[in-house]
Amino acid sequence: MNVRAERTAPCRVTFTATVDAADVTQQREQVTSAYARSARLDGFRRGKAPRTMVERRFAEEIRQDVEEELIHQAWQSARQEHALRPAGPLEVRSASFDGDGSFAVTADLDVYPIVEAESPASFTPPPFDVVPGEDEVAQALDELRERQAAWEPVEEGVVEDGLLVEAEVFGEFPDGGGEPFHEERTLFQIGRDEVFPEIEAAVMGHRVGEEVSVARVLGEDAGGERVGKRVAYRVVVKSLRRKRLPSLDDALATSLGVSGGLDDLRRLVKERLARQKQSQRHDAWREALVQHLAGGRALELPERVVLEETREEVTKFASTLASRGVALQEAAIDWERVRSEMKTRVEARLRAELLLDSAAEEGGIVVSDDDVDAEISRQAKGLKVPFAELKGNLIKQDGFDKLRAVIARERLVDDVVRGATSAAESGGD
Repeated sequence: MNVRAERTAPCRVTFTATVDAADVTQQREQVTSAYARSARLDGFRRGKAPRTMVERRFAEEIRQDVEEELIHQAWQSARQEHALRPAGPLEVRSASFDGDGSFAVTADLDVYPIVEAESPASFTPPPFDVVPGEDEVAQALDELRERQAAWEPVEEGVVEDGLLVEAEVFGEFPDGGGEPFHEERTLFQIGRDEVFPEIEAAVMGHRVGEEVSVARVLGEDAGGERVGKRVAYRVVVKSLRRKRLPSLDDALATSLGVSGGLDDLRRLVKERLARQKQSQRHDAWREALVQHLAGGRALELPERVVLEETREEVTKFASTLASRGVALQEAAIDWERVRSEMKTRVEARLRAELLLDSAAEEGGIVVSDDDVDAEISRQAKGLKVPFAELKGNLIKQDGFDKLRAVIARERLVDDVVRGATSAAESGGD
């Protein structure tokens, strides 16, 4: 078999193959024999019909099967010989049996680009301090106090910054453009941008039981014909509450289940922040490693893959919103912006995967079937599904080898991060 492949673009290949007459004859013999063994013809038991009758009866089916198998063999040969990674279906341009008995095929397809990654050995990670500062610890403790805060009623005061306002809201569209509405109980904290600024400004300085009127003009976020419409509100202040933060002391620690008092709480908070910063450093160094591997070179991506995966991400986003009760047709969502952002993310992820795949292969990282099984077992436990079921689904969906690639990538990243961490710690000694 003579196979040639030409990259007509970084992510596009045209390949031609010629199969000699002897190989075509051998393939036709295999296909015809299979038909002869299973054929049912009138007057004959299954598989007992004369071969010449089978050849005449199923001539077109045999020809199609031979052609499909020869194209498959040619494509597999091209993949192996030219190390091609398909990124889409094979698009057969022409396929024919020639007069001398040979077979020729020409086809196009999208492929992943040839990746030239820099060596991870020359990677120098950017500085990243994993030791929490005292200001970070203090902020984390303040956040804990916020979570333990109590809201106390304000009987005599007026609406001011920081207070929690309970209000009843009536609204209407004086100039048309919408139906009147009524919200019996609306809660918002002053100074947190939880309601429109016009409403927040209107209630400032008012007491419980007082009513205020305010109007606003709908902006672009309203969408459709409502943009520019005036909305008139009547807001009745129903109650006021002030946040009371607990003291930063041993009692706070006890309320959080820490028996060692404030000092022990501070230590635990510091340890938690350190773990978070180590995770953030890992992510930052992974991103920096990908940039290093790219070496400043642009990396083309197969357009079909980008479009398909972007479409999947947008669909997932829409499904998530719908599951949270968002009416997609009524919501003011800029789908073009969403699609653009998703496309950017998809491109970044694909480039990172290609660069890490190349570096992992160059570095000789091997992931065995046992390694993949171990990861599937871990995921199965987390999902609370049988191991065999999850593995079977992955194999059906071509996910087994994809998971192998994921493991190889993360193994490379972990090795590089581990080495960089050791070097950073040694440098600090």
